[in-house]
Amino acid sequence: MTCVCLSSFDTPTGAASAADLGALLLERAPRIRVAPGPGARRLPGPLIWADARGLHARTLADALLGVLRTQGCTAPRAGVSRVPVAAMLASCFGDPAVAIVEIAPGAERAYLAPFPVEVLDPAPDLASLLDGVGIERCGELADLAREDVEVRLGPEAVGLWRLARADDVRLLFGPAPRALPHAALEWTDYELRDTERLLFVINRLAGSVTGALSEMGHGAREFTLTFMLARGGVVEHPFHPSRATADQRTWIRLIRHALERERLPDLVSGIALRVDAVFPSESVQGDLLDHGFATAREAEAAMARVLDQGAMLVAPKSNRHPLLRRRSEWVPQESSLVWARPQLGRGSVEPELVLHLLLEPEPVELETADRRGYARPVRYRDKEGWHELVAASGPDCVSGGRWEGETEYAWEFYCCVRADGELVQLGRDARGGAWMLHGSWR
Repeated sequence: MTCVCLSSFDTPTGAASAADLGALLLERAPRIRVAPGPGARRLPGPLIWADARGLHARTLADALLGVLRTQGCTAPRAGVSRVPVAAMLASCFGDPAVAIVEIAPGAERAYLAPFPVEVLDPAPDLASLLDGVGIERCGELADLAREDVEVRLGPEAVGLWRLARADDVRLLFGPAPRALPHAALEWTDYELRDTERLLFVINRLAGSVTGALSEMGHGAREFTLTFMLARGGVVEHPFHPSRATADQRTWIRLIRHALERERLPDLVSGIALRVDAVFPSESVQGDLLDHGFATAREAEAAMARVLDQGAMLVAPKSNRHPLLRRRSEWVPQESSLVWARPQLGRGSVEPELVLHLLLEPEPVELETADRRGYARPVRYRDKEGWHELVAASGPDCVSGGRWEGETEYAWEFYCCVRADGELVQLGRDARGGAWMLHGSWR
């Protein structure tokens, strides 16, 4: 990896900092890194590194020096090399009469040899040891065997020995970030505002973007839909799915819901769709012994198919009614809201028993025993036959309705454990004496 090291770029007034200069240099170089100097007494000030991969390094260095001079830097210098330590020393300690010092590949160790060891900034204790054994130049240190350096000078001297041999393994710039998928389409012969026609174009763009995401093995957590207006200007709609997804149907469902609620200020002459944040696609496997349990992606696709067939989604709206059956009201909900809802946290998925009420209470035949004036259930018979009860806690007496404008009610509820281990709720209508099976805990 070829890199360019810039030094001696201080302005006489100090008006521009190294960070400010680095931001300006980004107009010429793909990546810039501002770092402090190595700390040697002969090297004041920070350094600026530029990534020259895929570029002509000397031409890039000349362009960067031109930018520094326009900012008032009197005598900036540049070192060009594939080895970072060689580029740094060429920039800081090279020929002062030459603004750009370029080191040919393979000549880095020979170039470093005549420099004093102090330019590598050894620790004070290590510098004293090197002075004691008479090692003054980088070439003298590089000629030693690694075993001799480690035994005589200590393990911490091995890193300095590597630098003297131009064996610099520092990674100044990581791999270039991969561009996130995006797609756009513009037209000039006509303008659109009709939602269905816009969705037709958006569906094509979403297919391209989600296909690219699937190939990457990622799903979008954030994506943005941009409308380019005929008279100029843009309208952006950011979307935040509840889970990282590359499912085209989910995207279209979210976008359709937004378009139905939004009125664009002008006709549309172009549409762009871009991904802003990605995460690895979620694939939560269920019980390995349950062959019918699909992964999260398949469950999402199944839910999308159900919604496409006109199914209605409902959500509970709870109140404080004493009767459990009247405590929740099921309200229809927009299908897109299901996909936009945040994920459940860990505390929301802890295993617990939940009472599942029957659609309507089921009449049962009951045998009871007296307990403190109440009839305690002993066993009951439903459509499946007789069920022995090993425990019955209660009663939980609930009554009311006379002053609330509702039908009067009076119930005695029992939580019962059957001999087969199932938990059921039995209730006695205190007004008429009939016993009902209300539900079970699962």
